[in-house]
Amino acid sequence: MMSACSSILSQSRHCWWYHRRCYHFASITASLRGSVTIQHHEYYDNNKRNKKYNTAMNVQRRRDISTNNKPVLNVLSKEAATAPIDYPTSQRFSALPPAIGIHLAIGSVYVYSMWTPGMSKALGVVAAAPCDWTQSELLPVFSCAAVVLGVTTSTLGTWVEKSGPRMSGLLGSACWSGALLTTAAGIETHTLPLVYLGYGFLGGVGWGLMYLTPVTAAMKWFPDKRGLATGIALSAFGAGAAFAPSVIHVLVDHFAVAPEFVGDCLLTGRGVEVEGVTKAFVELTTLDDGSQVVANTSLVGEPGTPVVVATEADVAKISGMSNCPGVYAIGTGDTGVSKAMAVLGVIYGGLGAIASRFMKIPHPQWTPERAVTDGSAHDGKEEADANSNEANNIGLPASYVTTNTMQFPLLWLAVFGNATGGLALLSSSKVMLTDIFAGVSPDIVTPAFSTGYVSALGVGMALGRFGWSAISDLLGRQNTYAVFGLGIPIVGLTPYLCHMASGAGAGGEVDMWPLMAFYSGSVLTITFYGGVFSVLPAYIADLFGQKHAGAIHGKALTAWALSAVAGPMGLAYLRSHSYKSAVEDLLQAIDRHDASALERSFGVSINDDVGIQKLMNAKTLTIEKLMELAPEDFVDPSPYLYNTTLYAAAGLMSVAFLSNLAIRPLDLNKELKQLEQDSVRT
Repeated sequence: MMSACSSILSQSRHCWWYHRRCYHFASITASLRGSVTIQHHEYYDNNKRNKKYNTAMNVQRRRDISTNNKPVLNVLSKEAATAPIDYPTSQRFSALPPAIGIHLAIGSVYVYSMWTPGMSKALGVVAAAPCDWTQSELLPVFSCAAVVLGVTTSTLGTWVEKSGPRMSGLLGSACWSGALLTTAAGIETHTLPLVYLGYGFLGGVGWGLMYLTPVTAAMKWFPDKRGLATGIALSAFGAGAAFAPSVIHVLVDHFAVAPEFVGDCLLTGRGVEVEGVTKAFVELTTLDDGSQVVANTSLVGEPGTPVVVATEADVAKISGMSNCPGVYAIGTGDTGVSKAMAVLGVIYGGLGAIASRFMKIPHPQWTPERAVTDGSAHDGKEEADANSNEANNIGLPASYVTTNTMQFPLLWLAVFGNATGGLALLSSSKVMLTDIFAGVSPDIVTPAFSTGYVSALGVGMALGRFGWSAISDLLGRQNTYAVFGLGIPIVGLTPYLCHMASGAGAGGEVDMWPLMAFYSGSVLTITFYGGVFSVLPAYIADLFGQKHAGAIHGKALTAWALSAVAGPMGLAYLRSHSYKSAVEDLLQAIDRHDASALERSFGVSINDDVGIQKLMNAKTLTIEKLMELAPEDFVDPSPYLYNTTLYAAAGLMSVAFLSNLAIRPLDLNKELKQLEQDSVRT
């Protein structure tokens, strides 16, 4: 009997009534047993749909498991970096340390001047060799990085927002680490394209990503205190520039190796007397390309060895090595720059990666708690949120601002003029201080002193980014930009300080006042440079509204990108022109003093313009070496090499000052109404 029933049931397995009977039978059985009640929300009519249902449930179950136990790779996603919607407002400051860590790592990009002295003497070490790079070849590297920064922020800004702070921060850290490692390889192999690829391209990409990531995250956590958030984050950027010089100085000195000393020469001394016997000089031969080698007739040194001649002024600029003036073999030493840069590449990459791992952003619906005094916390919070949202949703489009207002081009000029002077100083600060004051006060302006000066500029930039953004809330944005005009007399009067210092040095006296005035004045000017960028976002929001302030900010930063090209490259061009003029003046003074001195030391006559140019191109003929042949009363022209640069910077800062004063506030409601009417007509 039972087998017959089973046969009947098996034959009717595809009947609709069979499934309904099974359903009722299961329900009755469960209810009689008193266990569980089987509830079906939907019952499928065939086995195929049952299989699809089971498959869908299994997929959903796997998703739930993966949500609760996220794999390691998901910690970099935007979802993993997003805090819960009920995240306490009192704990939002915990989001700032990772942002500070990222900016500490990338802040060292501003101390490029710490690397250029060693990079320009990578082969000669104590003095520039004929094949060493010039400042005119090295300064555009920083300009290239700045241009790539602008391109990165404008093109990858949307990707940074989409991928989240952890992924973008990690990619930026990898690019910055790779930039330093690639640049180190370029210095070690003496390949200039690698330097441009590393610091110029990869460094610019890393700079842009590591700049955007912390700033955007901080502003999301502090929508009610954007100035405070950006000020803290950007201050860390300046702090990175303040800490880096000391670290670089220690690492470079640690890895530096002194080149092989060949001996003294006619240019650098009068011979060394040992036990009444005067040692012979190293005789040098000048080749057709302007380089020098040990002569075949020389009693000291191996004939044909490529060499450089280091004067007392050259040796005074070197730290970490005990050297004396004389002749040194090319390629036998190491400045330590490449190895120090490689070490920092690993350190900064690790710091940025770790900080990126712990970056977090608020939930899209999260809002900070606001204090309410009317006793109705809920209604007051809603009203505050509504006012905040209304303020954030008012603003002129970026396309309209850039093409139909006079305020934007005036603001653009204000940023460009102030930034150009600051970048010219930042990109060459150590070289500039050494050229201006090392010859006047060699016992004071040592390599360690120059390193401290670069660090002081970084501190000034950090204080300026934080301090001026806070002060602008009290003075107003336009008035704060007007205060930055104090940098005009500081920069414009610097050549006068150089003349004062040179006059005191020529008389055998050391006057500290010009040096201290230059030191403090340049640090104050750099605070203005930092303030220009920390105040700019709020200035844009005040003028054009908050809604499109980010897009307008990106347009305004093109002024900074252009200043990053005009500042360092303009400095290099004007300094090169001043250098040639100074050499011509020195040659005329030497000709009047001793017409044959130049030919004895360099193998060319005073009238051989072609030979002199070859010697200058080979870096054999320098101001330091010509000063050894010049009359004793001739003033060293090195402090005046930057006069034209400083006058040009003061002029651009004056244009920025006048442009800021010409800005008039816009009637946003009127402009928005006019824009709406124009769109309706269209």
